[in-house]
Amino acid sequence: MEKRGQTQEIFVWLFVLVVAASILFFGIKLIKKSSDLKDDVLVVKFFNDLDKKLKQYYFLDKGSSGQEKFLLPSDVKEVCFINSEKPISAGNNYFDQLKDFSNVFILPNTLYQENRYNLTTIFSIDNNPECFGLANGVLTINLINEGVQKGVNITKK
Repeated sequence: MEKRGQTQEIFVWLFVLVVAASILFFGIKLIKKSSDLKDDVLVVKFFNDLDKKLKQYYFLDKGSSGQEKFLLPSDVKEVCFINSEKPISAGNNYFDQLKDFSNVFILPNTLYQENRYNLTTIFSIDNNPECFGLANGVLTINLINEGVQKGVNITKK
């Protein structure tokens, strides 16, 4: 009779172990998923903040300028701007295919679902495309109001 009780106790402990391992596995998976969601939210917030800042500088006096910083996930390497009105420099087929739909890109482009955006505010850049590297997940750019025709010039710090 004692052996039967001992056998049942082993199955109870095995069941408890399997349930605990399952809870741990799904808990870690959920935490990882929420971390990825945080980065996606940070990217969308960047696009919204950039659009607001460009509009703010666009409606200031001509010649107004300032340095702006934007926070992005740490695995973003570059942010690129293109001007769809001008020809894109050779060797940039990725931008050439998408210039009619978007004018701001986050690279590497496979990291996030929302990896490009179409700014409605008129802006100008020196090169086409103009790419800016990040330092510790922070994009630092200068914005200069160049008047109604040219819009806001985006330059390196």
